[in-house]
Amino acid sequence: MANVIWTTHLRERIKQRGLNPDWVDRAVRFPDEVQASSTTNSQKHIKIIQGYKIVAAVKRQGGDWIITSAWWNPVYSHPAHQKNNRFFLEKWVDNALRSLEKLFTKK
Repeated sequence: MANVIWTTHLRERIKQRGLNPDWVDRAVRFPDEVQASSTTNSQKHIKIIQGYKIVAAVKRQGGDWIITSAWWNPVYSHPAHQKNNRFFLEKWVDNALRSLEKLFTKK
């Protein structure tokens, strides 16, 4: 049976990017799609989870899978990211932050 190996770089990136480790594991083990990487000899395991596209860079070494990095991006066509479905508080906070940003960036 294949082992799934998490590199130190991967652990750092997950923490830095605020990515759920369980989501990375699901993307690696049960991907919706697998693509060849255009820059390295690895594969991208891609899975949509709760409106986010989870991408894990995976290399094969013998029978093992080595996860070298992972990242996530929102899927804007997904219902979880449509503006009409957001909670009132989320809309209010978003508007408040945008207003503050405009206030501070004007000089």
